[in-house]
Amino acid sequence: MKSIQKTNSAKFLNLFGIIAIMLATTPWTRAADDEIINKMTVGKIEKIMKSFTDVKNFKELENNLYVFEILGGKVVLHNGLESLQLLSIYSERVTISRLNEWNRERKFTRAYLDANDNPCLDHTIELTGGVTEKNVKEWISTYVVHLKEFKKHLAE
Repeated sequence: MKSIQKTNSAKFLNLFGIIAIMLATTPWTRAADDEIINKMTVGKIEKIMKSFTDVKNFKELENNLYVFEILGGKVVLHNGLESLQLLSIYSERVTISRLNEWNRERKFTRAYLDANDNPCLDHTIELTGGVTEKNVKEWISTYVVHLKEFKKHLAE
C-alpha cells in the first residue's frame, strides 16, 4: 500500500511540476490585438488605422470624425466611442431596386441612398460588451472587401 502511495505521490509531483513549468512559461500579458475594447479612444483608432498599409491620408475632420482614402475612394469613419461606423458615398446613379439587391445578397454592410440620392455603403460595429483590436481590424478589412464588390455592383 505504501508503494502505491509513493507512486501516486511521485505522479502528483511530476504533474505539479509540469503545471508549474507551463504557468511559468505562459505569457500573462495580452497582445495588443487581444486587448478588450469597450470604448474607442482617439489614440487607439489612429493606431489601428495606421496598421493598414493601403489606408492613405488618414486625418481627423472634427471631434471623432475621420476621413481616409482606400482603393482610390474616400471613407468616413465616425467614432461613436461605443460604436464605429464606416461610410462611403458614391456619385453613380443607381435605383433603389439595385441597392435592395445588394442588401438581400450581402450581410455585414448596408446600402442606401442619402438625401442627395447618392448611393452609400455603411458598416457599423458595436463595441459595447467588448471586442478586441483584432476584431476591429477584421471589421475594417471586411469593409474593404465589400467596397470592391460594391463598386462592381454599381457598375453593372
